[in-house]
Amino acid sequence: MIRTRICLYVLLLTPLAVYWQTIFHEYGMRDDYSHLREAKEETSKLVRFTASQGRPLYGALLETTFGEVAEVTGLPLLRFTSVALLTLLGLALWRQLYQSGWSEIEAAVIGLGVVLLPAAQVVASWAACWPHVLALLLSVAGFSAIETELERGGMKRIVALLGGCLIYCLAGLIYQSDAFFAVVPIAAVLLVRTGREPLTDMRWSVIHLAAMLVGIAVSYLLVQMMFANGVFHESARMKLETNPATKLGWFFWQPLPNALALYALRDTFNVGALVFWPAVAAVLAVIGYAYRTVGAADATAKKKWLVCALALPFLAHTVSFVAAERSIGYRTLFALSGLVLVLLAYAFRSLRTAERIKLPVYYAGLGLLVVIAALTAHRNSFGLIAEPQGYEWEMVHNAVMRTNFKAETKVFLVTPRLDDRATERMFADEFGNLSSDSSWTSKEMFKAAIRDRFGSKMPKGTGYTFTSGADEPADKSYDLVIDMRKLKALRSP
Repeated sequence: MIRTRICLYVLLLTPLAVYWQTIFHEYGMRDDYSHLREAKEETSKLVRFTASQGRPLYGALLETTFGEVAEVTGLPLLRFTSVALLTLLGLALWRQLYQSGWSEIEAAVIGLGVVLLPAAQVVASWAACWPHVLALLLSVAGFSAIETELERGGMKRIVALLGGCLIYCLAGLIYQSDAFFAVVPIAAVLLVRTGREPLTDMRWSVIHLAAMLVGIAVSYLLVQMMFANGVFHESARMKLETNPATKLGWFFWQPLPNALALYALRDTFNVGALVFWPAVAAVLAVIGYAYRTVGAADATAKKKWLVCALALPFLAHTVSFVAAERSIGYRTLFALSGLVLVLLAYAFRSLRTAERIKLPVYYAGLGLLVVIAALTAHRNSFGLIAEPQGYEWEMVHNAVMRTNFKAETKVFLVTPRLDDRATERMFADEFGNLSSDSSWTSKEMFKAAIRDRFGSKMPKGTGYTFTSGADEPADKSYDLVIDMRKLKALRSP
């Protein structure tokens, strides 16, 4: 009972403690600014845009929530929603895995570990990403709905399968790659099945995987029907991959190492390469050693290891394999990273069961994993997202607050170049990136600052024209020049 309470409190309080500073920092991320305006002024635009990429429910959720928050100062509410849903995700995994044969501590480590992955750090820090976590929760719910009745058979099994497929379909309509997160509990439960259950491992796995694939396939077909009937227009991002050989090479060079490193963050300029690649090697070494010394000795266990380590990673990343676009963002790695975490936890479990490591070493390893995860999650989410994005918003917001606007105030914003960023490290459009380097984002950021000062309408007799560019204007014809290149001065030495 005491152990259960400790696990519960850790799962409840750790995510909030880790992400608290990020949640309530005042800033926005890229499309957060445009979503704030579009949700109020251009009804259904968000739905049409996300639906064109096969995610109609994503846009509906964004439009509903962004329409209710009070500009940039209201974004913490959406980030808090992300963290609250992440906490529920961790609790759901803990409960499901504990009931399936993992110990309470092992299940708690996996649940908390998922909540602290780099993918979770991104969605906890980016207000527009909160529907990702809802899709993840639905994916776990789809698995649990089927698992609850699967062994019983009869009509209950049929109803559970239909319900699970429907839940997977809903997850797919929110965000396709997150719907595949069910691979994580499927792998975790498969690895600890005793073989005494009514269904064989093979049949159990096939049923679960088939239900997941059917549900996601139905969501894809529904979207295609909407395109065919002219309800939405299909985006170029829906194109399918035509060169699987190069996509396979891309997978082994980009997504797979990023997932294997777990909490060691990759960056564009290889600043952290001396940590990232050793982390990849360490995870592979632990999993490989456990398989070679424990898993390979048992024919049944060997098959499970091979399925989870060699087959499921490709299934977890199915959407990126199928789509022509080669997105490297961490927010698409929830399923793949979660699968790696399960394999690492199972490696520790196997070594302990076989008495290859002693109990103190076992608990120390799990504890060290959680500590590293929590520290890096806090540092990355705040230091590489919230704080630098806050600098950008502060520069624009302060300039608007100090300016005496007249009838035609001419504004020029000097967009920053990559070298002008406030962070030493960066990765893709997530960690350490710039928002104001985009002309449309800088314009939306300025509009958000105007609304924060004047409300929905500027005072009579005032107005502005906004221009942006990478070079400072030579003439003095602008009343206000916001030089975002000054961000570089804020970079930590």
